[in-house]
Amino acid sequence: MAKVRSGTLPPLVIDPASSLPLNAQLVSSLREAIRTGRLRPGRLLPPTREVALQLHIGRNTVVDAYSELVAEGLLEAHGRLGTFVAQQVKRTPAKDTTRPRAARRLGSRSVAALTPRQDWRLGQSGSQLLPLHVWRAACREAGRHLPPSDYGDPKGLAALRESIAAWLRRQRGTDHEASQIIVTHGTGAALEILARELIQPGDLCAVESPGYARAAAVFKAVGGTLLHVPVDEQGMRVENAFAGRAPTVLHLTAAHQYPTGVRLSGSRRVELATLARRKGTLVIENEYDHEFIYEGQNHAALAATMPAHAVLVSTFAKAISPALRMGFIAAPPTVANALAQAVERDRSHASWSLQVSLQWLLASGELQRHLRRVRRHHASQRDALLAALRERCPTVRASGQQGGLHLVLSTGQPARDKQLAAQLGKLGVALQTVRKFGGNSDEVLLGYGHMDAGDIEQAVGLLGQALSMLQNAGRRVRQGELKGAVDLGSRLRA
Repeated sequence: MAKVRSGTLPPLVIDPASSLPLNAQLVSSLREAIRTGRLRPGRLLPPTREVALQLHIGRNTVVDAYSELVAEGLLEAHGRLGTFVAQQVKRTPAKDTTRPRAARRLGSRSVAALTPRQDWRLGQSGSQLLPLHVWRAACREAGRHLPPSDYGDPKGLAALRESIAAWLRRQRGTDHEASQIIVTHGTGAALEILARELIQPGDLCAVESPGYARAAAVFKAVGGTLLHVPVDEQGMRVENAFAGRAPTVLHLTAAHQYPTGVRLSGSRRVELATLARRKGTLVIENEYDHEFIYEGQNHAALAATMPAHAVLVSTFAKAISPALRMGFIAAPPTVANALAQAVERDRSHASWSLQVSLQWLLASGELQRHLRRVRRHHASQRDALLAALRERCPTVRASGQQGGLHLVLSTGQPARDKQLAAQLGKLGVALQTVRKFGGNSDEVLLGYGHMDAGDIEQAVGLLGQALSMLQNAGRRVRQGELKGAVDLGSRLRA
């Protein structure tokens, strides 16, 4: 059998051994390709001579096939311009009468067609604040160089790692060398590679509760045993993590707890460093939202005080954009070397061009200037949001406002928090509650990093509307209960 692959034709099969004439086979193959949409309306077909040569058949056979399809209205002949698929062709896609078992198990799933009225979910940033000319300059830098012929250094671009190590020394107080940095595809990918390389089946893995669900998921996926450690107003309750068998690894978001927004206190940091050293626990410090601290002391990274027992995981998601999928791990030398071997083995190197662009942003000082801008912007957002909440929704308590890009909202009544979340959902708000992250409350999370002044006004308006609807519903219930009691009293007196 002969096959032809062309820039303007899908693969065609002609079988000389078949009892069906060659021109009939070609007509059938072309007709099927047109009807199913593999040949789109208006598409130019190859010349008959080219098709004949590639299929090893006579040119007249191809001419006859083209002519028959022109007569059927599926093709249009335009002289020297060539032969085209007709513009008005009724498409009849091939029916998938049978499906693989793996596909059948998925059932019928559809993506919601409706766009939320407003999105309060966490993880969004103010990427629009990065000047376009700065981003263009960063991208041009990548265009000035040819990519390497291989996958590149498994730890990442050497110049970028040097810049990250220098940035950590200035901003987070650590003393990492460039050789200790591993560039990754963001926080999630960083946790996955750490879990695969560091955790063995049965190892105890401590995580915050509520906390970052991705961490718990990757630890469990490699056979780790999860220890859910509660969080209070001072962050993770460290003593609970070490009350029994010491965990092999302990994951926490010390700078801005995910999702409650509290920070690990100074005394808890000292306690954690002491216990981790004594018990041999490796701490995975997820630097979530560390760039945005508005009140109180911005503590140095845990890796600054316990470098041999801490792995720092960070990302450029909030500093630039989560769409970059770019982050890094700063680890003790033995851990960093093992991670590099895993990256090389799995070919999971970070994008070379993005690394070059990011290196330019760091080395030029543009990233630092951008961070100063966005800190001021997000602090202003937070202040405007808190002021509007105090004025228009005074019954709602906000917490977690010392840093980060979201607030935790509560009415002070667990049952009412659940009702509020449901009512906001009915109003078209896409949101998350603390329960979504493994907590036992339905306090509403309001992510505001991507919002402008108009969005903040709308958010507070929607919150006020939801509260008003709940209040009216409660009033109707009370009126109904009062009327029922009056009717009962009347019947009793009668």
